[in-house]
Amino acid sequence: MFRLIQLHTEDGVPRIGVDPDGYVSARAALAQYRTAPTTYFAVGRFDHEGTLTEVILDPICGLDGACQRPASVVHAKTYERLCERCANGLDVLTVPQLARRLGIACRLAPSVARFRQTTLSGLRAPAGNRIAREFADHVHDPHWRQGLCTELAESPAALNGLLIGTGALSHRQVLDLYPVLCALGDELPAAVRADLSRATARPLSPAGVAGLRLGLDFRS
Repeated sequence: MFRLIQLHTEDGVPRIGVDPDGYVSARAALAQYRTAPTTYFAVGRFDHEGTLTEVILDPICGLDGACQRPASVVHAKTYERLCERCANGLDVLTVPQLARRLGIACRLAPSVARFRQTTLSGLRAPAGNRIAREFADHVHDPHWRQGLCTELAESPAALNGLLIGTGALSHRQVLDLYPVLCALGDELPAAVRADLSRATARPLSPAGVAGLRLGLDFRS
């Protein structure tokens, strides 16, 4: 049996959430995953007793697969799949290192030619990596936030950097920065704010984590 899984950290410890719907094959589960890649982390293989025995990662870089380069590592805090180019300058884990951290076998699924894009997709913005690296140190700066919002309005795929940047914050950083994070949430382009607000209904997803840390709520 295969199910879609979510992954986030709690006090530095990875926590896995499991979607209730089951699939008879990894291919069927991956096809469903690719309709909402910002909601889930990967596909999980479960044995007959319901124990998670393997994590199957999408083989393409990025939350939406739009980079189209083969993934080789995952971000060490957000667990987003990244290719070598997009991982430059970021703290990452190899797939074997991820398996050791989770205590569960992990592998990349076979490559596919093209993925379906979603409302949070599009071509990866070159600025995404820079946004992720600068986020913690610059989000308090209203001029930097204004520039970020301009990039998001002009190139929605820059959202990738926002998701990595917010997801990589420690709990202490979130508490310290919460007023300015909420200010950024209010300043986001309307379409991005609406997408992240809806994503908070899935609080373990990368977009859901970002939305909650930006003070957004799917009920508002």
